[in-house]
Amino acid sequence: MVQQQTPPTGQRDLDGNPVPDAPDLSWMDKTLGWGIKARVEPFGGGMTIDALNVGVYAEVPDHIPFRNRLPRGAYPAPGAGSIGGYYLQDKHEQWAECAGRLYEEGISRRWSTATDVPWDTAYDLPGDVELAICQVATELSQHASVETEVVSGWLQNLSPGYHEVKLYLSTATYDAARMFEGYRKRAMLNGGGMMLESPGGMNRTIMETYAGWSQTVLGMWFVRNALDTTILRYLAVHGPSEADRVLAARLIPDRMRMAAYAVDHIRFAISKKPELVIGFQVWLGGVEFAQARDLRDPVLTEALAIIFGGSVAGMDEGMKVVRRMLQDFVKMYLSRCKQANLDRSKSLSGAFQGMLSGMAPPPRPQA
Repeated sequence: MVQQQTPPTGQRDLDGNPVPDAPDLSWMDKTLGWGIKARVEPFGGGMTIDALNVGVYAEVPDHIPFRNRLPRGAYPAPGAGSIGGYYLQDKHEQWAECAGRLYEEGISRRWSTATDVPWDTAYDLPGDVELAICQVATELSQHASVETEVVSGWLQNLSPGYHEVKLYLSTATYDAARMFEGYRKRAMLNGGGMMLESPGGMNRTIMETYAGWSQTVLGMWFVRNALDTTILRYLAVHGPSEADRVLAARLIPDRMRMAAYAVDHIRFAISKKPELVIGFQVWLGGVEFAQARDLRDPVLTEALAIIFGGSVAGMDEGMKVVRRMLQDFVKMYLSRCKQANLDRSKSLSGAFQGMLSGMAPPPRPQA
């Protein structure tokens, strides 16, 4: 880049008047990447967030020491103050190679619960089925509300230098909010309203995970997300109305993006710090216990049995579908663990082994 010249001070014009000093443009030399051009993705991909990773901008360091919101690749200003926070400054604590692509997919697949769900098809259901779907909607709304708060809370702790992750997690927060509003609308549609809240053990486990972001991901997007995604898959087939089936089907891709980030992140973390496996395994054992304890409360599974069976009278047949659903939930969870190089097949808790074998969780003890 051409050095900007500043004329010497004290110059005068032909009439003897002092000439104002030229502006100091030395800041125009302060760039690490002058001349580096971003590439447009071929085959219609366009100017994606990953397309900007060229030259020095493609260098993603293992540690970012700055706590002042320095954009990755910018020229650091000497003496820039610290904002504070951002205490997760190591790449292995948050990174996932797929984060940029997930962000692009998330913003390109925007949809609205207000206009993209045929709500007028969900009227005139039998009263028992309507109450059951309202109960399921209440618990799914609660799960999504917790997720929104947890992800948005962690964002302030992640280094802005890994911006692909922060951008994707911003869309994940919006996706969770859409699930919350979608099922709240479903519960309110026919006057059933919000029903009984969940026992809340998993909610507390996820919200009070202070061990790290990776541990939060394990509980929220390996275990809880696998359960929610499995429920949505079954509702997409067995939902009592077209609106119920469409709403569930619409939400599944949003859930799967979260799972893709989670698996990629944990796999990357383990590849950089193999010693993390032991702690992750222990942590998942505790999370499995919390999830199984919540499932001992019969409200959610009985509501699903009414939906799948078509009525209270059909609950026995519906419960057979619930057992298959819980089997699929554990299988999905185990698959995610295996993909992340965190095999749980030999360490699975007893309650999860029972669900995998086709047994529903035992009922909660009577007071």
